[in-house]
Amino acid sequence: MINKKVIFSIFLGIFIIVFSVSGMAAVNVNSILQQMEKSYHQQMSKIQDLTIVQEMEGGFISMTSTLYQKKAKVKNKEVFKTRSETSAMGMNSVVIFDGVYTWSVDPISGEVKKEEREFDPLNIWKMIDPAKAKYLGEEKYEGKNAYKIQLDGAIWMMGNESMANAGMNEETDVEMYSILWIDKKDFVPLRSQNFIKSTTVEDGKQKTMNNLIDAVFLDYRRVGSLLLSHKMVVSNQMDMDDPSLSEEEKEEAKAFMNSMGKMEFVVKSAQVNMGLSDELFDGTKLEPQEPMFNNMPGMPQGGQGNSETETMTQEELQEFMKNAMEGNEEFQEMMENMMQNN
Repeated sequence: MINKKVIFSIFLGIFIIVFSVSGMAAVNVNSILQQMEKSYHQQMSKIQDLTIVQEMEGGFISMTSTLYQKKAKVKNKEVFKTRSETSAMGMNSVVIFDGVYTWSVDPISGEVKKEEREFDPLNIWKMIDPAKAKYLGEEKYEGKNAYKIQLDGAIWMMGNESMANAGMNEETDVEMYSILWIDKKDFVPLRSQNFIKSTTVEDGKQKTMNNLIDAVFLDYRRVGSLLLSHKMVVSNQMDMDDPSLSEEEKEEAKAFMNSMGKMEFVVKSAQVNMGLSDELFDGTKLEPQEPMFNNMPGMPQGGQGNSETETMTQEELQEFMKNAMEGNEEFQEMMENMMQNN
């Protein structure tokens, strides 16, 4: 018979190892985030303002975006005011962070929104919640030594669950997590894999959809003192299990969902210390716009995630697409290409 003291020692040893590993993982994640923040501040220390022009190539949607940033002192704190302008499919959007508030125009209502939150797409470490992160160790990625981190409960590009869950039906069960590779030398992202699984039960039948968004950061170059990725390749893969569909219908749905293929975001120009005007970062100058889907037949009016919204019929969907394409040649061409590929 095994001595009770031996059994106790074994369990005590396991207990110590488990908690030591858990503690070590938490320390490593926090340490990595601290190093990322330190590296960012060092790189931005000599930059007074920054202008980045980026285009999306590939897929069916053409997009151009311009990011402006300017160093400022707000409430005795040094911040970068930020303005992001995006044009896609004939539609334009602007988001401004003035150092305290983030201003934007809601595309659904057309109204100007003012929120007390920070908006800075270059503050990557702030998108990672240490409480939900796991340190997975070190790994070689494309010849570089990298830290590997798993983020549970949200996809890192969104930064939080509420944004990642936007538009989801209340009855839909959503599971999501991300895996990130962080360069051990320069503390910049090399790759992120974002997994989303949504499950819905309708008429007693379970429908499941799996989505993998893979983002790879390439071609890092110095812009002034800033180390900036000049190319990001994003690929999207979707798979679904719907018992109500035939195998042929499943294949058609899968082909449609994967029709975007790969998208490449390429930096066309990046400049520093150009003397940007303060007016660029004045959110009070934003004006309301026409709602994106105003007066379109069959378009849900209840907002995102409204479980009471009726499903559009085929005729209503066709009418909606017809209205959406009128006066928007880019959108029309996108839909025609998509149908040809299917």
